[in-house]
Amino acid sequence: MAYTYLWCFFLFSFLGWCSEVVFAAVRERRFVNRGFLNGPLCPIYGLGVVAIDFFLRPFGSSLPVQLVGAMLLGSVLEYAAGFLLEKLFHQKWWDYSDTPHNLHGYICLKFSVVWGLAGALIVRYVMPLAHRLFGQIPRQVGWVLLVVLGSLFVADFLVTAIALIGLNRKLKNLEYVTSKLRQGSNKLGEDLFQGAVALHDKQQEGKQVLLTMGLAGKRALQKDWQREAARLKVKYEENIRNNWLRRRLQNAFPDLRILKYNEQLEELRQNMDVLRRRSWEALRKRNEDARAAYETRLVPGEERPFAFGLCYSKLFWIFMVGNVVGFVLETLYALVRTHEFQVRVGLVFGPFIPVYGLGAVAITLLLWRMYNQKDIMIFLASMFIGGAFEYLCSFVQQAVFGTVSWEYSDSPLNIGGRTNLMYSFFWGILGMVWVKDLYPAMSRTIQKIPKKVGRPLTVVFTVLMAIDVLLSAGAVYRRSERVNNIPATNVVQAFFDEYFPDSYLDFVFPHMQYVGKPELPAAPPKP
Repeated sequence: MAYTYLWCFFLFSFLGWCSEVVFAAVRERRFVNRGFLNGPLCPIYGLGVVAIDFFLRPFGSSLPVQLVGAMLLGSVLEYAAGFLLEKLFHQKWWDYSDTPHNLHGYICLKFSVVWGLAGALIVRYVMPLAHRLFGQIPRQVGWVLLVVLGSLFVADFLVTAIALIGLNRKLKNLEYVTSKLRQGSNKLGEDLFQGAVALHDKQQEGKQVLLTMGLAGKRALQKDWQREAARLKVKYEENIRNNWLRRRLQNAFPDLRILKYNEQLEELRQNMDVLRRRSWEALRKRNEDARAAYETRLVPGEERPFAFGLCYSKLFWIFMVGNVVGFVLETLYALVRTHEFQVRVGLVFGPFIPVYGLGAVAITLLLWRMYNQKDIMIFLASMFIGGAFEYLCSFVQQAVFGTVSWEYSDSPLNIGGRTNLMYSFFWGILGMVWVKDLYPAMSRTIQKIPKKVGRPLTVVFTVLMAIDVLLSAGAVYRRSERVNNIPATNVVQAFFDEYFPDSYLDFVFPHMQYVGKPELPAAPPKP
């Protein structure tokens, strides 16, 4: 699904760009690149089509639902895009204020109806054809092309954004000169007025001389400043003419005054500077908080809190939190992907997926000493550890029970179907966030639990989790025996057959596949 939607995003972004170019050509009788980006893409069209298809497909082929849903989703997307662009650049990139039935100039009824008609048409007829078309592209080739297109898209966006932000520096001198011209003129006028009033009753002739000299000096200074302002203005306009990117944006969005005036750019630059300072301050505080969590020291005489340092109690509760978070993530992922609620657990009782809990413990133990490293180093280490851990869990599960709970053979860049590059990348991001953000916060929270509560809870839940793990392992192992037609010959096997039949395990583990134990390489014969 993600593969097809990525292709649809680029396809309809290109088609949207084509429609904008044709519309501008008919209206202005010339070619205008109407995209925000330099490439032939208008991302709002691609995002709109993907969002409309994703959210409306579960409602079936009801035409009224598709029309109303596409109109609402398209309008919300267009409003959000216009609002965010205005907040970022302090100008509207399109304005429907003069169009009847508009909302804050971002959207209007006319184009909302267009969104509804086009969206319903695309969902009913175009998207099924697109799914079949992109399904014909070999997955390996398709993913490589998507990576290339995505890289070009990101690079294009960064170049355009940097060009807009960097233009402010070109205008700084011009704004400075014009402001000084204004200040100088006002100051000369005030001084002249005060001097004239003071001498009015004493020397009429001296007053006239003073006025003449003051006016002459004022005009001379004004001319100097005006010459300098004119020179810088010519230089700025020449820079605009020579810079094709800025010239293209100015032509594509004639209502975008951010390229013509400096006040908005100056405000944007100041906001960016403030944002940059706040970001660095937040990053510094984040690193300090992380360091404090890893370098905890007790003050002499201070009572040792619950789960202080790296101990079993803290690791156990990290394991428990990881189990529950894994359950939530897997359930939401299934809901988004299949549009239906599915039970995604790893044990026969409770909302737990141990592979996530064990992964959190493994990353904590193996990356404990890397908290002071750069984020890129933590990311690479987490990427390797997570991929290896996922591979190991899959191999052990198949070797012991003859089952697998995930299989990536159809995904690109996989290793034996047990892990792949994409999920290793996710492990890297998760590890980086875990080391610097999640673990310090969780560690402080766990240590706030009173000892009288934390210790007995740890013991009780340890026993309960041990029982749950043993029952789950026994139930899965006994099912593998039933698959191989091995009858129950003792009380334990009969117990699992009665309380954990195939119907229950199919409900709890709907994606578990019985593939048999892996074939290990045979030992070389002894000489």
